[in-house]
Amino acid sequence: MVIKNYIDLSNSLLEKYSVSIPRYTSYPTAPEWTEDFTQGDFLSANQSANEKSTPISLYFHLPFCESQCYFCGCNIVISKKHSIVKDYLVHLKKEIITLSELIDKKREVKQIHLGGGTPTYFQKEELRELFNSIKEKFNISKDCEIGVEVDPRVTTPDHLKTLSALGFNRLSMGIQDFNPEVQHAINRIQSYEETNKLIILSRELGFQSINIDLIYGLPLQTVSTFTRTINLITRLNPDRIALFHYAHLPQLIKHQAKYIPSKSLPTSNEKIEIFKKSVELLTTNNYIFIGLDHFAKPDDELALARNNKTLHRNFQGYTTKANCDLYGFGITAISNIQNTFSQNIKKLNPYYEKLDACEMSIYRGFVLKTDDLLRKDIIMKILCHGKVTKSEIETVYQIDFDKYFSFELERLKDLQNDALVNISNTVIEVTNLGQYFLRNIACVFDYYLQRKNAEQKLYSKTI
Repeated sequence: MVIKNYIDLSNSLLEKYSVSIPRYTSYPTAPEWTEDFTQGDFLSANQSANEKSTPISLYFHLPFCESQCYFCGCNIVISKKHSIVKDYLVHLKKEIITLSELIDKKREVKQIHLGGGTPTYFQKEELRELFNSIKEKFNISKDCEIGVEVDPRVTTPDHLKTLSALGFNRLSMGIQDFNPEVQHAINRIQSYEETNKLIILSRELGFQSINIDLIYGLPLQTVSTFTRTINLITRLNPDRIALFHYAHLPQLIKHQAKYIPSKSLPTSNEKIEIFKKSVELLTTNNYIFIGLDHFAKPDDELALARNNKTLHRNFQGYTTKANCDLYGFGITAISNIQNTFSQNIKKLNPYYEKLDACEMSIYRGFVLKTDDLLRKDIIMKILCHGKVTKSEIETVYQIDFDKYFSFELERLKDLQNDALVNISNTVIEVTNLGQYFLRNIACVFDYYLQRKNAEQKLYSKTI
């Protein structure tokens, strides 16, 4: 079920469900992962993937930025000295060699993504060198989806021409807000004109899909200023839009505490009004609300995947590559192979030392138990398809659904009373209204959140 029309969201409902809970790019979520995870766990999962000959998704974390965006909570390295890239590239190639030797060459790579940081911090020659290393070591399918995050402030026409020539077909760019005062407050000055030029050139070069990231809840934002930003975005006409809620976590992120005073942020009511107006403008301008924070054109693959139930969710958000095992490269990169999650070391020098010692750079992870797999399946069905068919779950996991989840079904009654879900003897189905509260519905099945029995301040609020 895909929402095509704007729904008038009540403020009381948005206030009630604006709580700090996970975004569920994984289950169990990263705070549950431990350093007990071993290289043997990784190798065992990889062997299972080889035996099943599952397709592959590759993610490369390129962490460098020239300056700090004050809102950012990503794992990045700030440096004006671009020579810092050289050592990183050497070690990325070592990691490519190490992991590629473990992977059966018959397995096809269906998806490649360069994220950051700012991948276009790298020079065009460095990007070419990296991608050629990937092509040399992996079996890339002819229809591979190859995407990259770009920053319009540092991305040159030569960058785009090089990426296009290498086979990249998708671009994602952060904009956040076009209002000059907001941009100054978050240390990200970026004009509409330079962004528009980049998009025009991207289309001329044949990029198939362009995604734009926006953030609401930033300092000094108002309904009227963000309305202007949304109107400018619709003029740019991207294929996809991600409308994220700003996660203000000064207790965890030092530069947010230093540069973004809480008093400069919109109030909860103001954020609700900004969100409502944004949804109204986007859905009345031919964007379909996919779920959570994603919007897409009706003919975009995300919208089509939502309709035919092949939509998937991972660390890049929603994706159409549901059956791939994900291998992550670079500092902090995450892998999701079979029934495991694992994450690389977060700092440059320890990462280099591991690879120089011919060791894997993993520092923590998680092996999912049967209950984890069961709950992950349900959570992803809620987030991606909006529907859980009880008999399907019972057949796969050999349980009595209503008995196993009696506690969760009781908790869902409140959400049913608020018309967010419909519950019958056979299905749990998210309503059109409930699509705006998917995290709230999904978290009912989160065993680890239940165990903590409290709102978790390390997560962003839903609204």
